Amino acid sequence: MKPYLYKCIVLFCAICFELKANILLESDPFQQHYRVSCSEQTALLLEQIQAWHFRGFMKQIDQNYQQIWLASDNHWLAITDNTVPNVLFPWYVQSSLNDKIIWQADLPDYCHNIVLWTMLLNE
Repeated sequence: MKPYLYKCIVLFCAICFELKANILLESDPFQQHYRVSCSEQTALLLEQIQAWHFRGFMKQIDQNYQQIWLASDNHWLAITDNTVPNVLFPWYVQSSLNDKIIWQADLPDYCHNIVLWTMLLNE
């Protein structure tokens, strides 16, 4: 009788521990409970990049070094050799042409899309 009692107690404790473990995982603060729609994320990203305006471009003659200057609300931002500072994350320079810069930002995997924006250099 005692072995069955011990087995029942151990089984009961295991079930309670399993339930408690599942409850703790559901309240994980790092687990995302909602998804922002892809169109809303696109709008937020476009708002982020459109706040910056092209102010200048420097390039060495041998084309090995280039620097892009952007400004937004009395803040200046220098992008050297297409290394974009964290303030513009997740945007990066897809291509830099004579008259425009094409920016790209990747949306989350569940959107299966990217966002492109063209910044004209002669504004």
